[in-house]
Amino acid sequence: MPRKQVYIKDEDVGMFERAEELFGDSFSAMIAEAVRRLVDQKESKETGMEEQVIGSGVYYPRGDDDVKLYKFIGKQIADARIYSGQTKSRDDQGIDYTLYLTKKEKYLVHIYQWTRWENENCYAEYRVFDTLEELQATKEIPGSLLKGAGETLGLDTAEYLDL
Repeated sequence: MPRKQVYIKDEDVGMFERAEELFGDSFSAMIAEAVRRLVDQKESKETGMEEQVIGSGVYYPRGDDDVKLYKFIGKQIADARIYSGQTKSRDDQGIDYTLYLTKKEKYLVHIYQWTRWENENCYAEYRVFDTLEELQATKEIPGSLLKGAGETLGLDTAEYLDL
């Protein structure tokens, strides 16, 4: 196994000792993990990808939400808003869809169901798809989201009819 020497400045010794206490791993495993993350971040930025944060759960109207946050590396490639309200303008309730292409070339759809009605909860969830075709086959995703993804990625998302 190759060996590398790491020289630490005197003023940084305390920080490295504290890191070893917190993480409990060997020094080399700790350094390798830090370097791996830095390389991931740098490579991702070069491809236009960056760390994304999404929520999943229930947003209560009076706060104290029951939402878990998730992070991943990716880039937003499309979004769509569907209104489903009960007012004349129908803009009092709806669903926001945000589509991301992830670092591992999967498609993540974040779905946020919102309302402007007092005392009603909002909900968020996400779904992951291996391919755009799999996403398209769900029929739960609006066509405008798929069209936007196709435009961003330079793909034709129209279905071919063999007539």
